[in-house]
Formats: sequence, C-alpha cells, structure tokens
Amino acid sequence: SYANLQGADLRGANLSGMYLTDADLTGAALSGADLHGANLSSADLTGAALSGTDLHGANLSRINLSKAYLREANLSRTDLSDATYNTETKWPEGFDPEAAGAVLVDG
Repeated sequence: SYANLQGADLRGANLSGMYLTDADLTGAALSGADLHGANLSSADLTGAALSGTDLHGANLSRINLSKAYLREANLSRTDLSDATYNTETKWPEGFDPEAAGAVLVDG
C-alpha cells in the first residue's frame, strides 16, 4: 500500500489479489493486466489505461478514476462504492457507474 507507481508500465502484469490501497497509479499503463480480487481502495488511477483489464471482484472503493480508460475492462462484481470519476472517464459500453456506486465529480 501507498506505493508510488505513477506512470508505471504494468501492461499484462499478473497483479491478482494484490494489496494496493492508497497507491498512486496516476497515468499507469495497466491494459490487459490481471487485477481480479485486488484491493485498490483509495488509490489514484487518474488517467490510467485499463483497457481489457480484469478487475473482476476487485475493491475499487473510494478510488479516483478521473480520465481513466476502462473500455473492455471486466468490472463484474467490482466494488466501486464512493469511487470518483469525471466526464472524461471511459467505461465499458453499457456500464452504469452510478448504479455501481461511483460518483461523478467535476473536472
């Protein structure tokens, strides 16, 4: 937890079940990574690339997803309670972030 992974290239990495609470993943490349069951609560994923990332069962509560790119990500059973996002956040087609508990913020 509290790891500084700002801008890290973690594409395709196996991070399943990892404990990354309060981590700074701003601008990180996580496309195709396996984060199922990971705990990322209160982490900052502003501008992170998460296309095709497996987030099944991950804890993303209180996370910052502003400007994050989540197209084609697996968000089934993902905890998004009190996660924040903005109008520039890109969700998988048909996904309703507010129904999942995420909160739209300005900026």
